Amino acid sequence: MQIENPSEEVEEIVSKCIKCGMCKSLCPVFKIMREETLSPRGKAIILDKKVYDKIIYECSLCKACEEKCPLNLKLCDALKKARKVLVESGKETRENKEMIKNVIKEGNPFGKLQEKSKKLYCC
Repeated sequence: MQIENPSEEVEEIVSKCIKCGMCKSLCPVFKIMREETLSPRGKAIILDKKVYDKIIYECSLCKACEEKCPLNLKLCDALKKARKVLVESGKETRENKEMIKNVIKEGNPFGKLQEKSKKLYCC
């Protein structure tokens, strides 16, 4: 029986990263923000140093980085596990807490819908 340890699972994925930067070209967050720490490589470097920071939430989990990765690393899986570590350590973002509360209370991440609105819109 394997015991789930998100920190070890993150380390197993990011430790294999060769930091080549090929992942950056398709990343929508990096394309807009142009900050190395927000690139997939930047996040892999941060996680490889065992730093779990709220910057990990600055990812759309679109898996574009995985398309370009020459090693086929599952960075999005590592980021999901890192988010789990943050939540378990009480470093969850206010927005994430609000979204979860809305899903539980109203059945959608946006909260109570206006009477006029029949559709949910995102982004």
